[in-house]
Amino acid sequence: MRTPTVNLILICMFCSLLSVINAQETKSATQQKKTCLTKFNAQIVDDHKQIYDMSCIPMSIEMVLKLLDRVPGSYYDLQNPWKNKMDGNFSNFDSKTIEGVTFHKQYGLARNDKFPLTKLFETIDHELKAGRFVIVSLVSSSGWHMWVIYDEDADGDFLAVSKAGSETLKAVHVKKTIKDMKGTDIMTYELKP
Repeated sequence: MRTPTVNLILICMFCSLLSVINAQETKSATQQKKTCLTKFNAQIVDDHKQIYDMSCIPMSIEMVLKLLDRVPGSYYDLQNPWKNKMDGNFSNFDSKTIEGVTFHKQYGLARNDKFPLTKLFETIDHELKAGRFVIVSLVSSSGWHMWVIYDEDADGDFLAVSKAGSETLKAVHVKKTIKDMKGTDIMTYELKP
């Protein structure tokens, strides 16, 4: 027969064990329920298209405008005049205001061992935490392709989407890609009322 003291000790041990299990479950659930840093809408991205092979720069800007609800889903006013322009870059949209959104090219520096990767990653992180998307140029099999960074994963690496025609592309390990490239340029923006 157990004494009341032994029963009390067993109850305390059981309650302690339950609180540890509950804390682990809560931590796990919190990690799984992490909210997106931006107002990302996968349906808007899926409905968007890159309509020309070389129109990924204006395509990415249109995508951001659509995600910000500044233009309708039918908006392709940037890709249509651009068509397959091969000599374009972020400078074509630097300091341009489109539908109340002013875009800014940043980090247009040589890609090499002296590239300020830490500062670039801090800038992207700051933009995401402020709820803003970041357009990034990443190396691809055909040269370069533009992506929209919309969030970060549980390890703090950036997540990005893009389009190839009507196909939605997803990029993970964006930081590693940028490190391997020894830097890249980005487009940020500010909203006008």
